[in-house]
Amino acid sequence: MVIIGAGRVGGALRDRAVARGQSVALVSRSEGWSALDAPQGDPVLVLVRNDDLDDVIARVPLHRRDDLVFVQNGALRSFFAERGLAGATRGLLYFAVATRGGEIVEGLPSPFTGPHGLAVARWLTALGIEAVDMPWARFGYYELEKLLWLVCHGILCEAHGGITVGELVAEHRDELHALVAELIPVGRATFHVEAPADYVTERLVRYSLTIPTWGSSVKEWAYRNGWFVEAARAHGIPTPRHDALIEQLSLPR
Repeated sequence: MVIIGAGRVGGALRDRAVARGQSVALVSRSEGWSALDAPQGDPVLVLVRNDDLDDVIARVPLHRRDDLVFVQNGALRSFFAERGLAGATRGLLYFAVATRGGEIVEGLPSPFTGPHGLAVARWLTALGIEAVDMPWARFGYYELEKLLWLVCHGILCEAHGGITVGELVAEHRDELHALVAELIPVGRATFHVEAPADYVTERLVRYSLTIPTWGSSVKEWAYRNGWFVEAARAHGIPTPRHDALIEQLSLPR
């Protein structure tokens, strides 16, 4: 397995794999790129920030582009489509790693879809991390669900003074449900999946309770909360709760 991204998650997966006797090539900003000179065919996990994706894609040899497995959070469909990567393997990680060198704190099964989805799901399962391969249509639900988790928890945790996700779901679940219900129509209009608010909120709460001490805040604006602002405007869908939270925190609109 080749992993591009030597941060918290990439390092933790490498350590877990090595501990189980599996060979992993970890590619950092400055080292390890020769691992991508191998013939096409094996998956290459991409575990970098969204803002670093263009630089990574540009450095990957053309014959390995179809092997890339993008494991990023946020609304990225148009990003990949614009770069000719709409059919690339995608994944979402439902576990957490708090610090570099830290342990993996497992949450819910991590979904994958695309040409290398099954191979990556089996690899993670062999590492003791629950993962599942699924069709693209089903993956769309999880794409929206994880986006809602990030967007809603980030802005609500910050609005309540930097509380943890566990504190949020314990003390402000009604507020979380209301924000989820408000933003779901925006996601539905874009992702074309059904996502009942009660069910989604229950899933978000379950995930948060697996990592209750995790702190969440507004990050990667263009791919998370900012994306909802633009998508709501494009579809003519009012989002007064989200707008009020943005104003409260003096975030861009």
